[in-house]
Amino acid sequence: MRILYFSRSVPPGASGSAIITANLAKQFSPEEMVVIGAWFIGSPPVRWERRWPRIIYATLHPADGWRGGRAIRWIQFPWLLLRALWAARRCDTILATYPDEIYLMAAYFTSVITGRPLYLYFHNTYLEHDRGNLFAEWLQPRAFARARHTFVMSKGMVALYHRYYPDLDCSPLVHSFNEDLPQPVDTQALAQTHSPLQVALSGGVNASNIGAVRHMAQVIKALPDAHMKVYSKTNLGYLANVGIEGPDFTITTVSRDVLLDELGQADIVFLPHGFSETETEEEIQTIFPTRTIEYLICGRPILAHLPADCFLADFLREHDCALLVTEPDTEALQAAVERLRNEADLRQRLVANALKAARQFHAPQVAARLREVLQTGNVELSAELS
Repeated sequence: MRILYFSRSVPPGASGSAIITANLAKQFSPEEMVVIGAWFIGSPPVRWERRWPRIIYATLHPADGWRGGRAIRWIQFPWLLLRALWAARRCDTILATYPDEIYLMAAYFTSVITGRPLYLYFHNTYLEHDRGNLFAEWLQPRAFARARHTFVMSKGMVALYHRYYPDLDCSPLVHSFNEDLPQPVDTQALAQTHSPLQVALSGGVNASNIGAVRHMAQVIKALPDAHMKVYSKTNLGYLANVGIEGPDFTITTVSRDVLLDELGQADIVFLPHGFSETETEEEIQTIFPTRTIEYLICGRPILAHLPADCFLADFLREHDCALLVTEPDTEALQAAVERLRNEADLRQRLVANALKAARQFHAPQVAARLREVLQTGNVELSAELS
């Protein structure tokens, strides 16, 4: 079995989906998988070894803020489809990720034209997040109907899709990490905090977390002895709009290879989610942000600011691996920061539990689940055809 893995976001792209794709692909050989994606203009270099699947860069992805970027991406669709059809000649199975409707459509048509079985991997919701999008209303039901199985990021998404699509064959395929399994907590490293207190935030600031980020920006400015370092490619103007500007903040980008070391220098890693008026309620309730895995394994306590009734909050409570602030209240958020600053026992307990929770996301385990479903499905398909 050889998989043609569609994912717009691939290395050297630094988005959450690129990290998910890279971590999963590294568990396969070039004989088992080919990845097709976009080259992100302006991305920093990243190490990609020959023992991992080949990446076919079928399109160019404009840098953030480019005028006409969406049109540029759509204009390249015919070339993307031709490259995909050429690659599919030597592949047996198609795995298509979302979030990117252009690559999702290319995978769908490649499956229809070649007859290769289609499997989906939704990192977050599509139609449910964008009601009224006529293209999504056309594409998602057809992709679901053609797919032999649909993987999603969380049990929350499984429950949502089973409510809307009772016959959909669907199961979680979680984020993964390729680093060694986390070691026991380093109590000595967690015994003291820095002055000023170092708070870290990694990943995108967007409609799914803008409210929570805005609250933390207010807290950082109000505290007399705190600093936030933001590892993000988010537009600086957008960050300034939510309050991340001035001497209390450092904004930078680093490659995934060094991000964990950077996070390990902080006193607190901040996990924002929700409190966003522009985001659909179903999106907030079901998604599992990519940065969560990096936080679980970085060896620093997690402060999560999010609604109480979402899947992410349920996960963090179940594993007791983060300090939760579930009300949109900056005073409560500031009090939580001070607790983590002052309570070494709390920091150590949360980190120890986070390292335990992280084991379920180890990439070899996740890849084994993917292989199991694809191999079973292909065997069943061969039996049907014979």
